Amino acid sequence: MVLEASVDKLWGGSLISNRRRLVKVLGIAVCLFVSTVCIDVRAGSLETIQGKIAAALKRPGIRSTDWGMEIIDPKNKTVLVSVNPDKLFKPASVLKVVTTAAALEKLGPDFRFRTGVYTNGTITADGTLVGDLILVGRGDPNLIDPVGDLLEKPALEELAEKLAGLGIRRIRGEVIGDDSYFESASHSKGWTAQDLKSVYGAQSTALSINNNVFWVHARPTKLNQRVTVSLEPHTSYFKVRNLGITGGVRSRRTLFARVIPGTSTVVVSGVLPARSGHGQYLLLENPAEVVAALLKEQVQARGIVVDGNVAALHRGDASPEVSRRWKLLAEHLSPPLVKAVEIINKRSQNLHAEMLLRTLGAEFGGVGSDEAGLKAVRDFLVEAGIESDRISLNDGCGLSRDNLVTPRFQTSLLLYLSTRPHFDLFLNTLAVSGTDGTLRHRLASEPLKGTIHAKTGTLNGVATLSGYMTTKSGRNLIFSIFANNANASMGRVRKTIDEICALFINLY
Repeated sequence: MVLEASVDKLWGGSLISNRRRLVKVLGIAVCLFVSTVCIDVRAGSLETIQGKIAAALKRPGIRSTDWGMEIIDPKNKTVLVSVNPDKLFKPASVLKVVTTAAALEKLGPDFRFRTGVYTNGTITADGTLVGDLILVGRGDPNLIDPVGDLLEKPALEELAEKLAGLGIRRIRGEVIGDDSYFESASHSKGWTAQDLKSVYGAQSTALSINNNVFWVHARPTKLNQRVTVSLEPHTSYFKVRNLGITGGVRSRRTLFARVIPGTSTVVVSGVLPARSGHGQYLLLENPAEVVAALLKEQVQARGIVVDGNVAALHRGDASPEVSRRWKLLAEHLSPPLVKAVEIINKRSQNLHAEMLLRTLGAEFGGVGSDEAGLKAVRDFLVEAGIESDRISLNDGCGLSRDNLVTPRFQTSLLLYLSTRPHFDLFLNTLAVSGTDGTLRHRLASEPLKGTIHAKTGTLNGVATLSGYMTTKSGRNLIFSIFANNANASMGRVRKTIDEICALFINLY
């Protein structure tokens, strides 16, 4: 079967927005009989690549997987590989590219999250704050430094020092965490029950800490004695009921931690074998209140007496008229947005992507909700001239099984980004093959190491990879490879994806 090589809705904003069909006979394209693969074979090396891809897709288990891919050469505007380019696929975490691209374009790479400490009272001459201390979150996902070199000082320490610098010696009121910048969390968007119990499904709140989870660490002591328990972040907010027992070396571990719903009590029970440790994460039920408690402890550590307790303020708890009368006492500015995007894309951080989506909603739709954020993303796609009528966006991180995009859409987005003034900044937010992030251990051998900047994606039965590659000959390519409904092991599917990338790096 002989087909024309087609470049449709790909090159340049005018071609995309006007939806004109640009078709050039750039050579002979051969249609493989596997997954309707069409590969341009203008160059002899592409014939070799064609045969190897065909063989790879015929392997047991791989054959029954739903494949979609598009690999394009932006220099001469050709589609090199086209496999079901207009079929809808679950993108998994590749969707984070859509969210972060929209954020960088609409907010700008230098946008900074502002976390402020306000009061509804006054400060007397003797340094007494008569009123509440209100910590207002506006979507900063990195109040605690997740990488070790992002912040000069943790945000809460910085704010506490600024408060002490104002001469405050006593607070006659509560310390309140205000997360009303976002709506209350809602997860009716294709997330499973297991997702909602997992660290990668933590709730998205405007005031968050430690990825909205805390860790319970247990260590054995003497036989039949209580284990030792510690929490991270360390805080007196949680009350630990330690029922855990140290067992023998060969005993079975049954140790388990849980939070009593609606309380701050952590119950640790079961048996922990000797000579072993155990760590378990628990989701924060009320992150705003926990952050308020951590700020209170930082304030107290600087000699400021706090008379009141901690509390949380959620959307609808206070009218805008009331909050507008609050006085700003201190403020923490985050690093530039591009640094937060780097954590999202390299580490595939779900919560941070969800918070960024809601920030888009708050900044451009007036409400920090998923719906407003998704509208901002769609507005960006329209402004960019990227056809998106058929795709389905349901969250910001790709965890939803209801997200659907096409390979052509994804490469169109990447192509658009490659023309933007801040492309180098965006490119450096992606994981690099064999070097860092989720690609640290993939495509790591020479000459593959460092040749790919891409976003990975993984769900049950889903493996995806989308980004930019540089071949040995110096060609820069854009690619999107989706595998859905995989019956083979995910390791084999990812290996096939990597082999396809390696073929182009080595042979094209």
